[in-house]
Amino acid sequence: MKIKVCGLRSPENIDEVASLGIDMAGFIFYPRSPRFAGEPDRSALLRLRARGVEPVALFVDEDIDTVTEILQKYGFLTVQLHGDESQVYCDRLRERGFKVLKAISIAEAADIAKAEAYDGHADMLVLDTRCAGKGGSGRKFDWGLLEQAAFSTPFLLSGGIAPDDAVAVKELFKKMNGLMAGVDLNSKFETAPGLKSASLLSDFINIIKSQ
Repeated sequence: MKIKVCGLRSPENIDEVASLGIDMAGFIFYPRSPRFAGEPDRSALLRLRARGVEPVALFVDEDIDTVTEILQKYGFLTVQLHGDESQVYCDRLRERGFKVLKAISIAEAADIAKAEAYDGHADMLVLDTRCAGKGGSGRKFDWGLLEQAAFSTPFLLSGGIAPDDAVAVKELFKKMNGLMAGVDLNSKFETAPGLKSASLLSDFINIIKSQ
C-alpha cells in the first residue's frame, strides 16, 4: 500500500517523515492553506528523491502555465490537482511530461460517479471529503460509497484518516481488490499545521504494512 503524507513544510520534519518508509510527500502551493509550502527547500526535495520518496506539488485551480513554471522550478515530476480542473487540463499537464493525481470531493454516491470522468485523464485519483474549503477538513466521507465505484483509475484514500484508522484502512484496501492504491495522510497526524508527528505516522505505517 502506498503512503502519501501531505502538507509538509519544515526541512527537518520532511527528513524525519521521509525516513519512515513513505512513498510520496505532498507540498501545497495554495496560498489560502495553513500548510502553504511557500518556497520549499530544494535540498530537502533532493533528499526525498534520494530516499525513493516522490515529491508531489498540490495546486487548486491555478493557471496551468504557472503550475508548469513551479513544477519545473523545483523539479517536481508529479502534480496533484485539488480544484475543479477539467480532463483537458489534466491531459495538457500529462502531455508536458508530468504525472497527474486528481482529487475528487466525495459526499454522496453521485460524487463517486464523477470519478469515472477522469479515467484515462489522470494517473491516480485522490478521494477526499467534500467540504466548504478545498480539502483539509479533517473529516471522513462514507467509505461504504466506494462499493459503487465503477472507475478504473487507482486511487488514494484521503479525508480525515486518523492514527486509529489503520486497521479499517487495511481492511478496505483488501476489499477494493487493487483499485485502492494507498492512503493520503494529513491533518490527523499533526502537532501543528504543516508539522507531522513521526511517532503517530510510524505506528500507523507499521500496522498498515504488517501481514
